[in-house]
Amino acid sequence: MWWTVGGVLALLWTVGFFLERVIARQVRLAAEVERQEQMALIGRMTSTLAHEIRNALGSVKGFAQLVDEKTPGSDPRKAGLAVVLQGAGRIEAIVNELLLFSREETYEAEAVDVAHLVREVVRSDASTWGGAVDLSLPPECIAKADREKLRRVLANGVRNSLQAMGDSGHLEISCLGMKRRIAIRIADTGPGIPPEETARLFTPFHTTKTDGTGLGLAYSKKAVEGMGGRIDLSNGDGGGAVLTILLPAAEGDLHGEVRTDRR
Repeated sequence: MWWTVGGVLALLWTVGFFLERVIARQVRLAAEVERQEQMALIGRMTSTLAHEIRNALGSVKGFAQLVDEKTPGSDPRKAGLAVVLQGAGRIEAIVNELLLFSREETYEAEAVDVAHLVREVVRSDASTWGGAVDLSLPPECIAKADREKLRRVLANGVRNSLQAMGDSGHLEISCLGMKRRIAIRIADTGPGIPPEETARLFTPFHTTKTDGTGLGLAYSKKAVEGMGGRIDLSNGDGGGAVLTILLPAAEGDLHGEVRTDRR
């Protein structure tokens, strides 16, 4: 009798345990689907709003440029026009970042020479910087990625580091090739990340910069995860910040097919 009751109770407990696991999983999946739908809706709304702002801004900027060209340099209104044009340029840059972040991306995965791409970014964004730049980029670092999106991610990481350090410092970019992954590391000697900011680093529109949009890191996370990778930003052991990007490694001996230059 007692064995029967014990068996029934054990069976009910087991069923309840697994039922709770299944229900919890379904709740998590439903919440994730709802979150994705909300993000998609926000993305569409943001994209529509950004297009409208850009169209209106084009007229304002064009008229201001026309007036500026016809205004003599000695006219005191020239300084005011310069402020208007600077502000219009700033808004235009924000709108472009909004459009970049909100659009639905497609990814063209290919074998990308990380060393070549990093050097291209450094020449473009750090050539006039006053600090030291050290590169450690072995030839076996070949990523399976979308080249243009990876370039944007790297450029954003380099620019963030340079802005954090100011006119001098030490920027170190390295790459480690593994069997199935490659790890790109961008380290700087800036002030590092305040502990209270760590949890919100990749949150859209969150920024600690006075002139930032809060979309650079958010876009980087979106792009890297879209390429099947992971991204992390943390403080270095010796100070400064370290941006780490993990991406799938290109499979096989693809060196003869590696993409280095734009087509």
